[in-house]
This record gives sequence, structure tokens and C-alpha cells, in this order.
Amino acid sequence: MIAVANRLPVREGAADRIVEMFSAGRGAVREFPGFVAMEVLKAEDASEVLVVTWWEDRASFDAWVGSDAFKRAHGRGGGGELLRGHPQMTVYEVALERDRRRVP
Repeated sequence: MIAVANRLPVREGAADRIVEMFSAGRGAVREFPGFVAMEVLKAEDASEVLVVTWWEDRASFDAWVGSDAFKRAHGRGGGGELLRGHPQMTVYEVALERDRRRVP
């Protein structure tokens, strides 16, 4: 499994609008093969929003990025004016996983 973290540096007062954009999304990624989960995190000082998506493997994520569904999801008037810089994406391989909700 991999986690893809996308840091979005946002303009002052724009963090909640960015979160709302993700909340209002059509959810195409949820149905995409290999997608596991998504978390949208807002920094305490609201200076950035961190979007973390979880994927079964890198090939699934790459297929998403190359898909028409990705282009539609990211091309619908998306919030570039709300950012104060370029997003920074990092891909992580999940090396260890613990889930407090699971019973051992």
C-alpha cells in the first residue's frame, strides 16, 4: 500500500473553502480501482491543507492520475486562486500499519 500526501499552501482565509471543495467533490476517486481512502487535514493555523490518499499500490495511483476521471475531477474550476504556492506531492510506501480500531 502507498500513501500520497499533497500539501496545499493556502491563502489566508482559504483553508475552509479548499476543504469544502473536497467535501463537495463528486467522489470519482472513491470508485476508482485500487483506491483505499482519503483524508483532508487542515493545519491548526489554517496555512495549509494536506490531502492524503491511500492506494493499494503505485500502479493504481498512476492509473488514477492518467485517467479521464482524474482530469474531470481536477479540471472543474479548481481553486488555484486560493493557493499561495504550488502544491507539493510526496508518495510514501506504507512500511508499518497499526489500526487501533482493529482487534488483534
